Amino acid sequence: MEVKRNLESEQVSEELKRMILERKWVPGERLPSEKALCEMFGTSRVTIRSALSNLKALNLIDTRLGAGSYVKHLDSGTRINDLIPAAYLGDDMKGVLEFRMEVESGTCALAAQKATKSDVERLRYFLAKMETLQDNLDALCMVDLEFHYEIAKISRNSLIIKTYEVISDIYAHHMKRMVGAMGGDLGMYYHLEIVNAIEARNVDAARAMMHEHIYKNLEFLHTMEQKNLA
Repeated sequence: MEVKRNLESEQVSEELKRMILERKWVPGERLPSEKALCEMFGTSRVTIRSALSNLKALNLIDTRLGAGSYVKHLDSGTRINDLIPAAYLGDDMKGVLEFRMEVESGTCALAAQKATKSDVERLRYFLAKMETLQDNLDALCMVDLEFHYEIAKISRNSLIIKTYEVISDIYAHHMKRMVGAMGGDLGMYYHLEIVNAIEARNVDAARAMMHEHIYKNLEFLHTMEQKNLA
C-alpha cells in the first residue's frame, strides 16, 4: 500500500509541476489549500503534502507556516533538468536533432575561429578514445557527448557553454539512443572531418560538417520511422 501512495504522490507532484511551468499560478501566487488540492486530485492530505514537499525541494514553491504554499520566481539556479524529465524531452528525437543541427553548427564555426593547439589536441584525444570504443556503444555515446561539449567550450561563449550544461541530461539520453541505433562508424567519419576543419581554422567547413553530421542523424531517424510505418 505504501508503494502505491508514493507513486500517487509522484504523479501529483509532476502534474503540479506542469501546471506551475505553464503558469496556471504565477510567481508569488498562493497555491490552493491542501483541502482544495485533495479535492482537485481526489487523493489524501498525506499524498498532497508529499507532492508539495517535492516541489519545495525543486525550489518551485515556498511553504510558509500557517500561510500556505506560494509559487517562487524561477532563477538561474533552477535547472531545466530538475523540472522536466530528460526522458520526456529526449523522446522528441527529431526536435533534439533540429536543435542540435542549428546550434551546434554555429558553435563549431566559433570553435574554428578560436581553437588553440591544445584545444585541437584535446579533440583528437576524444577521437582516439572513440576509436577504441566502437564495440562498446554505451561508453562510446558518453565520450561522443564529451566531444561535442568540448567544442562548446572551445567556442569560448559562456551562454553556449551554459546551455550545454543545463540540458546535459537531455543530451545524454538522446545520444545514448542515437548511438545505440546507428553505431559509431558514421559519427567517426564526421568527427574527424570536424576536427580537421577546426584545426585548419576553416569556419565554413566546420559549420558545414557539423550541420551535415547531425542532418545524417535526422535522415536515419526518418528512415527508421518510415520502416516502422510500413
